[in-house]
Amino acid sequence: MAQVTRRFFLASSAALSVGCAIRRPVDVATVSSSPNVRQPVVGQSWRYSQHDLFTRALVDTQIDRVTEINRTVEIASSSEAVKDDNGAKSHWGTDFLRKYIGHRDTPAGALPSEIQGPWGMVQVDPHWGQVQVYQTPIPLWPEQLRPGWQTHVNTKYKTPGNQDPLPWDQTMKAHAWETLTVPAGQFKVLRFTNLINFRHGDISRIDSVRQETLWFAPEVGRWVARESKGSYYADDSAVDQSYNENGFRWELLEWS
Repeated sequence: MAQVTRRFFLASSAALSVGCAIRRPVDVATVSSSPNVRQPVVGQSWRYSQHDLFTRALVDTQIDRVTEINRTVEIASSSEAVKDDNGAKSHWGTDFLRKYIGHRDTPAGALPSEIQGPWGMVQVDPHWGQVQVYQTPIPLWPEQLRPGWQTHVNTKYKTPGNQDPLPWDQTMKAHAWETLTVPAGQFKVLRFTNLINFRHGDISRIDSVRQETLWFAPEVGRWVARESKGSYYADDSAVDQSYNENGFRWELLEWS
């Protein structure tokens, strides 16, 4: 049997979707050659459900809202944390173990803001569970909304816990126009993927890779579904086995 390399597996898995949203191809003749992306206005909002990508359990509901437009666009986020009403059925030790397992679950309330500048280029990105400030803004969606478009970004980022610049290498590729049905309705979307190689602030993690699939709706001005996951190897481990970061899927519930 041919050996499947780690890079081949990670690259191919980036395009897989485990969500339950309904997808179907779009006749490209019905798509404008340059679709207009909805421009930001203070007060615009998007409300998303957040599911664990592996268990599919609902872990949160997040609201993103445009709060300021100046030289940059600030999108404030808030969390409506989902409470576990099934605690009696939880396995023993769960509450204690949660203290020691890294996760993105957050209590209800304000979350760090996303800052774009210009629109569609992220400078401050809280998406990965910690705030990341990029040396060079990174596109949030393809600059050219057409299948086959691709770009490569090589920059650095900092986090509140690590002020040393860390490398961030990202390849974005647009794949196809599709019709996607999510709780907020049916949308014509461009599906694209991100493959990211980066250095984690935790020096014990090596070969860190993240993969995403996003479905971007120009009329919404944001993605209507997004899947993110990652993996890494432990530098001090004698076992050549990768470990998974938390993976999540977001789906648009409503927008205004």
